[in-house]
Amino acid sequence: MENRQLPEYTLAEGPEGLDQVLNLFLQKSKSDPQFAAQEHYILYQLNEQKSLIKTDMSQQPFLFWYYDLNGRPATEAVKKVIAHFLWEKGGEKERYLDMPVQEYDNG
Repeated sequence: MENRQLPEYTLAEGPEGLDQVLNLFLQKSKSDPQFAAQEHYILYQLNEQKSLIKTDMSQQPFLFWYYDLNGRPATEAVKKVIAHFLWEKGGEKERYLDMPVQEYDNG
């Protein structure tokens, strides 16, 4: 992607900025079906790190794609922000709590 132009994106600076952008996208998705039907890009920056995160909030579970512009894997901070967002606002907590309890045979 080095020689390509970046798609239209929303800038998120640091973990707090990423959380704010995800919440903004969620609110817009709830009130605007046309916005929700589209994929959106976030340019995540923290010091020298620059990553492109694509989001799809058209249905649950929400989908995320991650591409670091320097080819590195996602940082723990990015993973934690996305995991927390999915757990609290993306329906993952409800899906987990609705899972049937399995009985185990101890024999």
